[in-house]
Amino acid sequence: MEKDSVLKNEVCLRFCPYYKEGKKEDLSCRGYAVVERFLQQGRLVSIPASCSKCDPAGIELIVQRLCMYCDFHEDGCDFFQDRTARPCGGFALLAGLIADGALKAGDL
Repeated sequence: MEKDSVLKNEVCLRFCPYYKEGKKEDLSCRGYAVVERFLQQGRLVSIPASCSKCDPAGIELIVQRLCMYCDFHEDGCDFFQDRTARPCGGFALLAGLIADGALKAGDL
């Protein structure tokens, strides 16, 4: 299995309610890209099986630092619009890593 597929299994399948296995998707969420970069830099050693939920202030900080630069920002992200939809898997994972202390919001 190639490296990108392993990361998709670790991040997308586990954390993203929107990811459809087997569907060819050229875009990935900004959270996925950040997690991938942190893994490549050694700032993350592995992807946890689950994470805590982030507090509302943390969520808004992540939205400001992450969502504005995401490929899905303008067309297709209901979470960004009003925070009532579930966030993408990359967002959920990063929020959980921050809530658990594995990352700091400033790392984003």
